[in-house]
Amino acid sequence: MNTKAIYAIVAVAIIAIAAVAVFALTNNGGEKDVDHTGKSFADTRLRIYGNANGDDVIDKTDVGVINWIISSNADSDASKHVDWKNLYPLADANYDGKVNDSDAKVVQDIIDKKSVRMYYFNKYERVTYVNYPISDKIGAEYLVMQLLPAIKSYGMLKAVDDTTPSIYNNIYPGVDKMPVMGTWREITIESLTDLYNKGVIGTFLQWTGGQNVDYIWDKAEQSGLADKMSFVIVPCQGPDVIQGVLELACMLGDQSLSDDYKKWYDKVMDELSAIEKKISTGKKTVTAVRCYNKNVSSIAAFGSNQGPALWFNKVINFQPDYVGKTNFTNIGSVENFASSATDEVIVMFQKNCEWSEFNDMVDEYLTAVYKETEQFKHERMYAIDFEIMPFAAGPAGCYILAAHLYPELFKLDDALNFLQVYLDDFAVRKGADARQGYTYTGPGYSS
Repeated sequence: MNTKAIYAIVAVAIIAIAAVAVFALTNNGGEKDVDHTGKSFADTRLRIYGNANGDDVIDKTDVGVINWIISSNADSDASKHVDWKNLYPLADANYDGKVNDSDAKVVQDIIDKKSVRMYYFNKYERVTYVNYPISDKIGAEYLVMQLLPAIKSYGMLKAVDDTTPSIYNNIYPGVDKMPVMGTWREITIESLTDLYNKGVIGTFLQWTGGQNVDYIWDKAEQSGLADKMSFVIVPCQGPDVIQGVLELACMLGDQSLSDDYKKWYDKVMDELSAIEKKISTGKKTVTAVRCYNKNVSSIAAFGSNQGPALWFNKVINFQPDYVGKTNFTNIGSVENFASSATDEVIVMFQKNCEWSEFNDMVDEYLTAVYKETEQFKHERMYAIDFEIMPFAAGPAGCYILAAHLYPELFKLDDALNFLQVYLDDFAVRKGADARQGYTYTGPGYSS
């Protein structure tokens, strides 16, 4: 064999070895894993520190990003330095203002499911922490517990607030027998400490809607309870619900728990994008109101930025007076309502009846409160159950409302089938039927 041939063989061998080395580097968190474009908070759904590349999981690629930042910023050539605070804001896994080997270790501990303090950017845009992996003995306020079925972990629910049994007993079995943490929105450090000391709960899942703003975190940190049990403050309403689902699963140490919901969510958001495109030039201006009782003086309209109404923005324009509002606008009387609601109306009900009685309840409430309005008389008032629209099933609720409001474009039957897929995969109540107890199908309102 001539010398050139030998050199050629050696060269091929060297290339092959180099390729294997690059493959090994890539699969062990090397520079090849790095997305050099970076991601901002706005583009990130898993806002947990350590998710350096801003995707939907914390894994070895995040170790690679952190190591790349460390090596780049150690280079004597300043032009190679990485502006990680803007491009990779979650790379600082231990949240100490620096990116170094300690951050890579935190991420590796998360991957290995070792105990570590996990920092995250919570619903209220504050950085707080949990004790990773968080306890699977969870106490949850009634509006946020729907995150547990979304990750198929309802069995982790061990305590509730005092509102839950009266509203959710038909939806979530067993809540009437669970320990009570306290009065909704007035749960105290003392009541949580008592349940923690009794071994009932190790994680508190806080509601994140309305005017609720971090009302217990500071006390938990000051008292030291935050170092013993975990306080989870993640989105649970509107399109940002995907953040809450991904983050809760990650905090539990099993990111696969969110896989099924993520697939459903991403698919239905594509569907919603198609819906929005169809109605973009003819989106109706609609008034969204609550009807939780038959008291006329309690008539109130949702604001467009209010937690329970965030999904509505996908299928309607809000009346100008309610755009940007983060809470209810009390209307106070039918006369004021009639002058305010100039187009069609969406009424959101909070179920306090059996599923089979939902239509009758809606008829009774609408007749008691709205019977003199033009919308009710001319069948331009659409009712939907509170459990669909604000939360994880919101995309299905949007589809149903689109079918009501734009019947020439969408079929109600297709929309109900859409909801049924969600119920089959994520509902806790056995035999949940999209055609019973979720959306009003009284005379004149069904297709």
